[in-house]
Amino acid sequence: MPGVPKKRRSGRKFHWTTFVLGLVVTAGFLLFFAAYPRLLVSLELKVSDARLRARSHRPFSNKVVIVAIDDKSIQQIGHWPWDRWTLASLEQAFIDYKVKVVAYDVLFTERDPVDVERGALTVKLRTLSVSDEKIQGILGPDNDQQFADAIRAHGKTILAYNFSDHMIGAALPTKEANYRTSVIDPRPMSWNVQTDPGAAPKLISAGGYRPPLQMLNRAAKKTGFVDADSDDDGHFREEMTAIGFDGRQWASLFITAVWAFQDQPARELKIGAAGITRAVLGNTDIPVDELGRMMVTYQGPAGTIPHCSAADVINHLVNPDQLAGKIVLVGVTGTGLGDRAVTPVGYEFPRVEIHANAIETILSRDFVHRSKTETLVMERVWAVLLGVGVSMATAWLSASWSVVAMLVLAGSYFLFAQFTLLERGVLLGVVLPLVITGGVVLILLGYRYITEGREKGHLRRAFEHYLHPDVIASVVDNPEGLRLGGERRHVAILFADIVGFTSLAERSDPVQLVAMLHVYMTRMTNIILESGGVVDKLMGDGIMAFWGAPYEVENPARRAIDAALQMVTALESLRREDSRFLNLEVGIGIATGDPIAGNFGGERRFDYSLIGDSVNFASRLEGLTRKFGVRFLVSKDAFTEAARPYIARDIGLVKVKGKASLVAIMEVVGSRDDGVDPAFYDQFERTVELLKDGEAERAKAQLEEMLTARPNDEVVSLYLAKLNESHGEPPREMVFEFETK
Repeated sequence: MPGVPKKRRSGRKFHWTTFVLGLVVTAGFLLFFAAYPRLLVSLELKVSDARLRARSHRPFSNKVVIVAIDDKSIQQIGHWPWDRWTLASLEQAFIDYKVKVVAYDVLFTERDPVDVERGALTVKLRTLSVSDEKIQGILGPDNDQQFADAIRAHGKTILAYNFSDHMIGAALPTKEANYRTSVIDPRPMSWNVQTDPGAAPKLISAGGYRPPLQMLNRAAKKTGFVDADSDDDGHFREEMTAIGFDGRQWASLFITAVWAFQDQPARELKIGAAGITRAVLGNTDIPVDELGRMMVTYQGPAGTIPHCSAADVINHLVNPDQLAGKIVLVGVTGTGLGDRAVTPVGYEFPRVEIHANAIETILSRDFVHRSKTETLVMERVWAVLLGVGVSMATAWLSASWSVVAMLVLAGSYFLFAQFTLLERGVLLGVVLPLVITGGVVLILLGYRYITEGREKGHLRRAFEHYLHPDVIASVVDNPEGLRLGGERRHVAILFADIVGFTSLAERSDPVQLVAMLHVYMTRMTNIILESGGVVDKLMGDGIMAFWGAPYEVENPARRAIDAALQMVTALESLRREDSRFLNLEVGIGIATGDPIAGNFGGERRFDYSLIGDSVNFASRLEGLTRKFGVRFLVSKDAFTEAARPYIARDIGLVKVKGKASLVAIMEVVGSRDDGVDPAFYDQFERTVELLKDGEAERAKAQLEEMLTARPNDEVVSLYLAKLNESHGEPPREMVFEFETK
């Protein structure tokens, strides 16, 4: 109508194609990770560990104590295992200290060796017509009998047993020797089970068990299993409360100990269609997953649960208040005895302390719960909602505002999940929802960018900077080279990476970080180019370079090693010149080999690069610099090819992920003519020769002397650790195996 202003159209348009694609991508992510759940499991576990560390604990019950068979006890009493007479003395001390419950995280499945010898002597003496009374007077009572009498006198001692194997679903009877396929009397501690009508879920079951020595089994209050499973990353985060065997659900050692401590309350396991739904002990509802596993709430690193040395208990040197009326777990913690595990709160964590933390979790009711039927379903529902939300946002908003919407939605979910954990003790996963949220936005923004054709010219010009001048020259001189394919060439490959760059990036301003990287990369790539090398890739803070292609150079290994030493020197200069580089460290790995060099990729886009095992090994060497605490590692083959008087030391043989054979590696620290003092490294080489000659004790003494001189030398520390861990014949050559980069 005349005089009526027209409505202005909004410039914002809802892209229905983008929205529908977002729904498809969300569904695709869900289906993919449902088919391959292990891809996110390890990451989720690590993230969950970090989230749990932010959670405050309920007050300690102060009812759990570990009596450790530690280094001190072994030094005073003797090598483990001890004779049962000594253990009877320990049990008698528990009676004297008025310990309420004793639980042994130790298997007593065979007779005391002393009793076996006593039995043989008894037979011989009887053949000589010596009366049993005199034999008893000469040899004394059986150690096992004394231990059993002490256990019976205490009245609330729990012994451990183990299963031959366990699995999800029905287990076949075991064929292993010394394991029983049916339960004997007296029976272990079991659950009272209530199963919903028609429910037949697959639970954890075993095919055989190994009870304690029958004499001890009869004397114990009850027995409980000590089997445990780690998560996919090898960390122990859960304890099994029940394992099915011989028609019953049997209870674990830590459950049995709590049951005895609480004066034998009712115990009930409820089983539904999905699995175990509840585990109830007295008035405590223990949250478990469908397989009956309870998350252990670790109170802190090893040593957080109070410890007493077994020797001190036997000698009555412990304050009675530390033990009276409490649950005492007896377990092995001595160095080199192997009864340790990896946990979220520390490596080399005593297994007995895992059981102690599980008991403390129940007594203080400091539970954290996760399960497939509850937490996993909720996690996937949130993943769908977030995927739909970011799809709508990306279809409606600009690219920058879409990223803001993603951050808001992802952050809101993370806060909700953390609130649920802190306030309700329910552990919702965050990785899958956040991966879907970020992945959907990235894919949709990429789709919009491609379809709308934004900044194509700018990107084309920007990518020109990634082509190496030598590669361009070789194509110009030989146009036939502008095709896919390659040839085998002998080259030296270098990988260099800034140590700890991820943490540096997290705490640095992005603009300042990029500026610092520019200075660093300029200095390092100039050294490589001036030495005749080709900078293949710049991967954030990482560099891949090679010598010997596309054109041949004299002694590629020497050029690579010389360039690497110059890079180390250049970094030291940067430290002196610029405070930003003060704490920066670099790791460099070099290997030689005969990979295929050429143009790889698609018909419209390809790179001149290398493909081969030696490329992967050079990358692994760069990663191993962290393991050995050094700057520069080189394969021994490359070191030999270089044929120069470098100051170096022979690290030994390594087996890395993706490579079946052992490979000799060297650490290079400088040249004989550049002012580096070779004394320490020459001494190390002489020490390695002593090892190869079988003189392990002399080599160990020299290594200890070298470690005193350089306490932070990780290579010397690793050598000493290998020698200390060796049993019998010490190694003549060090071999290190690594399953990760």
